[in-house]
Parts: sequence; C-alpha cells; structure tokens
Amino acid sequence: MKRIIFTGDFLRNSEKYNKRYFFWVFKILSPIIKSAISPDIKILYDIKNDAGEKFSREYFYELAGETEIKECYHKCNFDAFTQEQIEYLKKFLDENTIIIGSEMYTPLCDLLTSLGCKVFDFAFHSYKLFDDLAFAIYTNDISAYEQMQKYKIPQNKFYYYANYWKVFMEYNNMIPDDKLQDNSALFIGQTLTDKSVEKDGVFLNIEHFENEIKELSKQYSKIYYIPHPYLYKNSKAHMNYVKKNPNIELLNDVSTYSVLASDKIKKVMGISTSMLYEARYFNKDVQYFFQPLFNIDAPFEQHSYTSIFEDYWNPKFWADVLSPICDINSDVEDANYFKGASNKMRNIRDLYWGYASFDPIKRIPNFQEAIKRLYVRYIARKF
Repeated sequence: MKRIIFTGDFLRNSEKYNKRYFFWVFKILSPIIKSAISPDIKILYDIKNDAGEKFSREYFYELAGETEIKECYHKCNFDAFTQEQIEYLKKFLDENTIIIGSEMYTPLCDLLTSLGCKVFDFAFHSYKLFDDLAFAIYTNDISAYEQMQKYKIPQNKFYYYANYWKVFMEYNNMIPDDKLQDNSALFIGQTLTDKSVEKDGVFLNIEHFENEIKELSKQYSKIYYIPHPYLYKNSKAHMNYVKKNPNIELLNDVSTYSVLASDKIKKVMGISTSMLYEARYFNKDVQYFFQPLFNIDAPFEQHSYTSIFEDYWNPKFWADVLSPICDINSDVEDANYFKGASNKMRNIRDLYWGYASFDPIKRIPNFQEAIKRLYVRYIARKF
C-alpha cells in the first residue's frame, strides 16, 4: 500500500531546524493536497519502522562514526554513505513510499530514488518577480512530470514581468545610472554558508575566484559587487577583502534589480545565486562560477524542476500531477481561491527579498509611522 511522507532535507538539517524553516509550507499546502488524494500524508519524523522505532538523524550518522553533527547545513557526502546507513534508511523508506519534500535538492532526491521512492521536491523558484512566489517542482516519475508540463509557466511571462519592472524602475527614477560606468559587469554575492555554494565540503565565495575577476576586469570598465544583505552582520573579514580588491567596486544601498535594469551593466556573474536566473530576462550575459541552484524547465532526463505559479493553490493541480502514482479522490474540486491574489505566500514569512523595492507597502519607508502621521492630521482637521 502506498504511503505519502512529507519531509525537508532531513540529513543535512535537524528535525528542529526543518520544522522551524520549511514545514510551514507543508502546513499551508497540505489541506489542498489532502483534498485531492486518498492516502494520508505523514511527517517523516512521526512514522515508525517495523520495530516501532522513529527515524533518528543522530543514529544514522553514528553508524558511520560521526558524533558531531551540525543542526543545519551539515556537510555530508551522499556518495560515501555506508551500506549500514543505507540499510537503516530502507527501514523507513522503500518502493511503496511517495516523498513530498521541501528544498531537498539533487543529492537527497537521487538517494531517495535509489531506495525506490517516488519523489516530489518543491522549492521557491529562482524567479521572484511575479505577483507572488512561484515554485520549482521536481519529480522522478516521468508520468507525473508530463502531467506537470500542462501547468508550466510560459517563457514569455518571465520576459514580460522583467520588462514591466524595468519600465517601472525607469519611470520611478530607481535606476542608479549616475553611479555606474558604461560597459560594466556585476557580481552578485551570497551568504557564506549556503548549500547551493558548497563544493567538495567548501563554501565558495568571491574570494575563490580572484583570478577570474582579474581577467574579467580587463574586458569591462568596472566590476561592481553587491553583497548579500546578511553579510554585513557576520563577515567583517570578507567585506574587508572586497573593499581592498582593486578589481572590484562595492555598491551599497542599491536594489540589485535596479542595477540589473541599467543598460550600462553588460554582464552579471555569481556563484549560484537565483538572481543570475533572473538576469537573463533583463537580457544580460550571465556567468555562473559554480552552478545554478536548479535545472529549471529542462527535459526530464536532466533532473528538471518545472516552473509552477498559482496552480499550487488548486486541488485539481495536485490531483493531476499525483494521479500516475497514487489514488485520487473522485470529487476533487477544480478551484483556485487565490488566483490573481498578490503575496499570499510571500506574506506568511515576509519573503520579499529584492521584491520589497517594488511592493507598494514595503517600498514606503516607515509605512506605519506615515499612516499615524496622516491619521493625526485627519483628526486635527476634523476637530
């Protein structure tokens, strides 16, 4: 009998971390998914094996002699897991298991596939410019993948939205052309500990590409660097490196999108940041120094994540996509109550990122204080 299990990246991240940062997505979508399918959905940490035991991340690593395990972003070599560790996983996950996961990414998806599981992995899409967050969804089942293509976001939509926001920034005087030189390049930074920049146990950053930056500085009049906003808080040494590098000019207090919109920027570089995916729709030459976070809208054989927007709110979407691998309810409603609504997913965890510079509420500084001042003026005039 098929069983459906929801999880996050349960080998890199602890149960506590996954529940804090990833399970809220499941809480929002689970009523919609459950209304479409017959099997119940259980959380990985709640299921038990035949011996009545729950999965233990700590015990899994103890089987290989590891005792010091980080709560999040634990560096694990999926190719080096022992046979004893694999056998332990098989006690919980097998060919009768359907995994619906949040931000598991390729190595874990491949491991689950090797155990015989059917896999769905959904993560927030690299493109953040729509009226709400889109998802990138992966499945290892070809029939489910083909069903999902009916809902794939058209490529033109990405270009239309990028063009709209470029015009918006132009006519709202948001493009900082006075700070930029013609024929320039832009390097977009990331946090220093992010699994998307991990290579062979090392977290990559701009310091690992000094020679490449030096060569590119011969082709472009200036190379600008926009750091991830969190870097100011936890990496003084890294910021000092950037400030002292003669081939880089640091850009502060500017929206990355406003720089992407400038015609003076000809090339955009980074390690794996999602903004490189967005930069292509601003018609920039793009270079990844490592690799994209997802292989988006590629053929099935290339571990492809499909672009999905809004339809994830509709039970009919989940029924169509899951129908090849599990029983579907006979009375699934074809209704999307949030269709056309803005920021339903964004607002839950304030996931605006660079989009905050476009939102009519977020882009007004001290919005609440401004409302209070207007209210005081209204009261004063009334009386």
